[in-house]
Amino acid sequence: MYDGKIQVSWRAAAALALCCLVTLAARAQQWSPDPALAVPPVGDVTLRVEQSVPEAALLDVGLVIFNPGIPIDESTHSKLGIFPEIRKAEAQFMPVLLRQVLLATNAWGVVRVLPDEQASTELMVSGRILLSNGSELVLQVSARDASGKVWLDKTYRDLTTERDYPGSEDSDPFIDLYRQVANDLLAYRQSLDSRQLRAIRQVALLRYAASLSEDAFGSYLQQDPEGIYTLVRLPAQGDPMLARVERIRNQEHLFVDTVDEQYVKIYEEMAPTYTLWRQYGREQALYQQEYEARAQNRDRIGRRGTFPAMEQTYNTYKQIKIQKQDLDDMSQGFNNEVTPTVMEASGRVFRLSGTLQSQYNEWRSILRDIFALETGAPAGS
Repeated sequence: MYDGKIQVSWRAAAALALCCLVTLAARAQQWSPDPALAVPPVGDVTLRVEQSVPEAALLDVGLVIFNPGIPIDESTHSKLGIFPEIRKAEAQFMPVLLRQVLLATNAWGVVRVLPDEQASTELMVSGRILLSNGSELVLQVSARDASGKVWLDKTYRDLTTERDYPGSEDSDPFIDLYRQVANDLLAYRQSLDSRQLRAIRQVALLRYAASLSEDAFGSYLQQDPEGIYTLVRLPAQGDPMLARVERIRNQEHLFVDTVDEQYVKIYEEMAPTYTLWRQYGREQALYQQEYEARAQNRDRIGRRGTFPAMEQTYNTYKQIKIQKQDLDDMSQGFNNEVTPTVMEASGRVFRLSGTLQSQYNEWRSILRDIFALETGAPAGS
């Protein structure tokens, strides 16, 4: 049993926790004036799965690490409920989840998570986080094929319910949002015929070739004022220069596959703690709603300040602080430097270090230098 001093101290701590919890919840619920956040939620979505797809229709997909949507003005972070390190981790967590959903559709070729945009990818998907908390997720998602045509440029919003938590190993509280993105991408791909799909793959290869040597391959493509690429002509069948391009691109893909595996590994390690973090975030939002309702009801003012209620508030506050610390620590796996990668090309071994993005850029630069040395052609940009 508490004595008077201990109980007064406990009440003070609980009262402080209540203030902090309500403040956090209020911040998490504050909306930007951006009207994009008011789009209707996707609701319950069933993923569309292809049964049989011709190989020629299996475009490869590149998922670029999302823009975390962190305002430059640091003074707004607290007001918007944004924790920058966690948001940066989310920006790398979400593309991996979308990758898994796309693979489940059985409608695409190789689906990779990329640390940086590559314009010559057959289908490039990017995103920006507009709002992310345990109750709500709003993403701006765009997709563009190698020819420059926009497949998708849309804002998606999803809301969670109590049954979404706790999440399972093979699902996510916002899985319906990712399913809707996958369905929209599939619907566009199904609107294209085999000739159009083949042209996208050819343009992708020749854009990559031009990035290695503009002088050698730039004339095969034409770009209109809107930025759309069309084929002017194709290299001769068996062209040895193009064969070298394909070999260099395969070596680049080998590194990207290594990077992709690292993203998946970190995703799997982060998922359980991240789900708990979002679950507590949702509980904060619900508590805030209940708190405001009680504050408007004078008859319940006495009940709002009871010791059991304050004790429960304090315990919830402690748990969310613990989860935030765990997630902060785990997010370093995304945001800090990673294990160096050793790659081989043309009989030489290269050791790449730094972040995944810096390693990727370094490897691309090495491959372009190798191509220029082997062919004698001026290197592309």
